[in-house]
Amino acid sequence: MKYTENIKRKGCHGNSLSFLYSLNCTLLSLPLLLILSAFGLLGSCANMKDIAESDHGHIIENVPFYPQETYQCGPASLAGVLNYWGINIIPDDVAKEIYSEAAGGTLNIDMILYAQRKGLNAIQYKGSTEDLKKNVESGYPVIVLVDHGFSVYQINHFMVVVGYNEHGLIVNSGKDKGKFISAEDFVNAWKKANFWTLLIKPDQE
Repeated sequence: MKYTENIKRKGCHGNSLSFLYSLNCTLLSLPLLLILSAFGLLGSCANMKDIAESDHGHIIENVPFYPQETYQCGPASLAGVLNYWGINIIPDDVAKEIYSEAAGGTLNIDMILYAQRKGLNAIQYKGSTEDLKKNVESGYPVIVLVDHGFSVYQINHFMVVVGYNEHGLIVNSGKDKGKFISAEDFVNAWKKANFWTLLIKPDQE
C-alpha cells in the first residue's frame, strides 16, 4: 500500500477533524485556566515545554515550523525536519521536487529519497508511541502519517512529532505549531495509517 497525500482521499487538509485538538487559550475551561495559572503555565498558549515537563514529558525546542498550504503537509513536515538538521530549505522548494500533481500529493517514498539526497539518514518503519517518546528524548523530531478519515474513506496527513507528556503527543501539524493530541486520538488516527513513521537524522548518528 502506498501512503499519499491524495486529493481523491482528501489528504492534508489545513483544518483538523474534531478529534484532533489544539491547546488553545480560547478552548480552556475556567478551572483548567486557574490550575495552569497557579503553576505559571499560562504565559502564552505556546508554552508547551512547561506543560510537557510538568506532566512527565519532553519537548524538542526550536524545531522549525512551516504552516501548511493546501495538500502540502508532506513538504511542510519535511522542510521543518530538514531545517532542524541544518539544511536550509523551504516547503516550496521541497514541493517542486516531490509534490505530484497527478497523485494530488506526496508519496512517502519520495520524502525518504529526498532526505537521503540531502545527505541524511532516512528510514521508514512501523512505529510505536514508546519509540516516538524515545526519539523525542534523543532530540529527533519524527514524521508520522495519520488518517483522519472514516470507514473506507481516507484523509491522510503527515505531521511532525516534537514532544509528549503522559496524556498525549505534541505535534507540528497543518497550520498549528505545538498542537496537543490525546494519546487515544493520536493512536487511533495513526493506526489507520499502519503506524507509518519516518525518522530522519544525520548520517553519522
